[in-house]
Amino acid sequence: MLRLEDILSAPEKTGVYIIKNSSKVIYIGKAKNIRERLLQHYRQKETDAKERAIMSEARHLEWIITRNEFEALTLEIDLIQLHKPKYNVLYKYGGGYPLLLITQDAYPTLKVVRGHSEGMVFGPFFSTGKAKKVKRLLHRLFRLRTCDPMPQRKEPCMDYHLGLCSAPCCGYISREEYELSVRSAISLLSGDVSSVLPELYKAIDRYSQELKFEKCAQIRDQIIALENLAKGQKVSNIPIHSADIFYSMGRLLGIFLIRSSKLVDKEVILLEDEQQKEEVILGFYYSNPLPQHLITNFDLPDEVLKWLSQRGRVSFDTLKDRELENIIKENMGDHVDLALLEREFKEKLGVESLHIIEGFDVSHFYGEHLVGSCVVWERGYMNKRRYRRYKIKSVKKVDDYASLREVLERRAKKLKSGEEVMPDAWLIDGGYGQLRVAIEVKRRMSLPVLVFALAKQEEILLCEDGKEIPLKEHPILYRVFGLIRDEAHRFALSYSRRLKIREDTTHVLDYIKGVGEVKRRIIYRNFENLYELLVADDERLKRLGISPQIKQEVRRYLEGD
Repeated sequence: MLRLEDILSAPEKTGVYIIKNSSKVIYIGKAKNIRERLLQHYRQKETDAKERAIMSEARHLEWIITRNEFEALTLEIDLIQLHKPKYNVLYKYGGGYPLLLITQDAYPTLKVVRGHSEGMVFGPFFSTGKAKKVKRLLHRLFRLRTCDPMPQRKEPCMDYHLGLCSAPCCGYISREEYELSVRSAISLLSGDVSSVLPELYKAIDRYSQELKFEKCAQIRDQIIALENLAKGQKVSNIPIHSADIFYSMGRLLGIFLIRSSKLVDKEVILLEDEQQKEEVILGFYYSNPLPQHLITNFDLPDEVLKWLSQRGRVSFDTLKDRELENIIKENMGDHVDLALLEREFKEKLGVESLHIIEGFDVSHFYGEHLVGSCVVWERGYMNKRRYRRYKIKSVKKVDDYASLREVLERRAKKLKSGEEVMPDAWLIDGGYGQLRVAIEVKRRMSLPVLVFALAKQEEILLCEDGKEIPLKEHPILYRVFGLIRDEAHRFALSYSRRLKIREDTTHVLDYIKGVGEVKRRIIYRNFENLYELLVADDERLKRLGISPQIKQEVRRYLEGD
């Protein structure tokens, strides 16, 4: 642990300080007065769990003095991205969100990338899954090539027969037709459909005269997709064309992406404290491209504005439009007035307050892939960074009670050891049987938590003291407990399905020459399913130590060759 003497030896000057454990950097910060900022860390360890963890792990302290706060900010960001300290919020958002890239080739294709690349980029997307879903949609609609680099073939690959590629490698599409498909894909991604729709209508007329009805059907699907997008823009009618909006509401920070006057994506983050919002913005734009406009409902320090301006052309503004703010608030999520909620807790449950509630559920896929989930509701918000999944180890057949007992015992050990924050209550998805299991684990592990259960059919909250509360008669409680129960169920179910998909992938890999146990594990960790493996860049496969030839072997197996 850092001693007070170590901190008092730090200079009272502007710069960056670096806190290390015995082998790694664990936290990096900047300060106008390094010593005073370190003393704040030292004092806050008595009341703040994160500060306590930093101070208890710390073994070494270093600092670098800078001429001003802007230099300190720039150095802090670069050092965080270099060392990736586990306690820095900026690092968590500085890896870059997924982007869709249209390459600069003769026959351009689509890639999911992170960071800046050669070509036209669209995004960011707040999950890799969403970016890949849009990529698959574009391949299905516009049939851009899926191989990269483009080979020379005599016969098209499986993707052509699946309707995902137009096979330019075999000369099945002219350069002019392919360029129209690329411009159509760009129109869908950018939201500007007016320039390409007339061309598509001319193309469908030409193909109908030539009796190429299959081509007509393809173009018709593209027109429908683009026209639906245009209709969606009119419905959304957001009073700004393109911007990234950061909206602060207490410890919540919402990130909203507006493109072509439409809200295209959002993410709501629960911060450990309100001061972290600047770190999130810096991390967000370390790898992601800057928008035309950056709008916030809070002021940014001059050094942050300067750092952003040096990365590209961007205009800054504060949120003034009342209509736009109402749209943002509606999209901040399922949150409740905490004062009203605490009154409900006291009057209906007989407790002063519940700051943290953990929700649990178990699930399986037709009797296989038994899993459990733990979701965390914290002071009005779902804290997704503290969600945990569990693969059931001790139960070999479907037994909800035994599976739940294992999950709760494993969670209880983490809570008792201090690795996870102790909650005020557990909420179990189920009835009296599940409630009894949870009470048994709680008592045996001596946990200071209340236990509740909520079954889907009756929507009655079961309390460990025997009280039954019909939640539909108490909307505020129903909103909270129903949200936690549903989220635990969704999280467990999605994990079970994902394991099933991975098992199917592994089954195919058993028949592929050159895929041993090590390569199977690498593929398993990096690709959700076979489609992701088949469309992966050869360079990415090589970096993972996998020969691109394996893709061809998988295709041959699936095609029955």
